[in-house]
Amino acid sequence: MKRRVIDWIGICVCLAAAGVAFFYPDMVRGRTFIITAAGAMGSVFLILAVRDRARRKEGERAGLLPSESELMTEVVLLSEEDTELAVWDIYGKTAMVIGRDVKENKVDLDLGRSPYASMVDIEHAVLNYSSGNWYVEDLGSSNGISVKKAGHGRVYKLSADTPCRLDRGDCVYIGLNRLLFR
Repeated sequence: MKRRVIDWIGICVCLAAAGVAFFYPDMVRGRTFIITAAGAMGSVFLILAVRDRARRKEGERAGLLPSESELMTEVVLLSEEDTELAVWDIYGKTAMVIGRDVKENKVDLDLGRSPYASMVDIEHAVLNYSSGNWYVEDLGSSNGISVKKAGHGRVYKLSADTPCRLDRGDCVYIGLNRLLFR
């Protein structure tokens, strides 16, 4: 986004310089050079803006950036029968702590009333949003974290302090609690 804004500002500055040189020929020395240079630089900025937009669309198609349908917007605590016990909105957030609320300690995803709350540490894990993706990281909990990947169904046990990228449909096991990302 910043690159696109800079490119468009560059285009506007080049157009302004060429316009001044063209409409006020008596006030500007080297009129032809200024118009030519401003036109060339404006063309370069335009090419960069178009190329950046094309790369972004290509990245979305290649799976490098999530498309609108792939964006995860909520975390669902599932029961053993796959019913929803709780839902948390994660849209627009950048970091969330998973654990149990106790007195002065506040967490974003409170599993204190979940069926397996005794297996959840006060600060069990953290979710971080970076570069268009969500990551989960074990905070050195006693019962650990496992991730079941939606694509192939394999379950991975995470090491403490090692982030794991999450995709839409993945399940994160906090103790025996199952969190679905959708």
